[in-house]
Amino acid sequence: MIYFWAFVVGGLICVIGQIMFDVFKLTPAHTLSTFVVIGAILDGFGLYEPFIDFAGAGATVPITSFGNSLVHGAMEEAEKHGLVGIFIWNV
Repeated sequence: MIYFWAFVVGGLICVIGQIMFDVFKLTPAHTLSTFVVIGAILDGFGLYEPFIDFAGAGATVPITSFGNSLVHGAMEEAEKHGLVGIFIWNV
């Protein structure tokens, strides 16, 4: 059943992107940025992890997962080192 939901969710994300292209006449850069910001906002509110648990690869493969990864990493460092941890680059 996980394959079905991954297919449906991933497909819906693609449909939303196509609507943004065709109906709203957004450029690929605007669409990409919008999806990254949406993924970041969802992770900021703690909604993206349950979404990944539900949809699996349907939520981790699209570009929205990149926004999730950015915010998730920043929040982890903020928990370890405080707000300064967001700006510290550990090499």
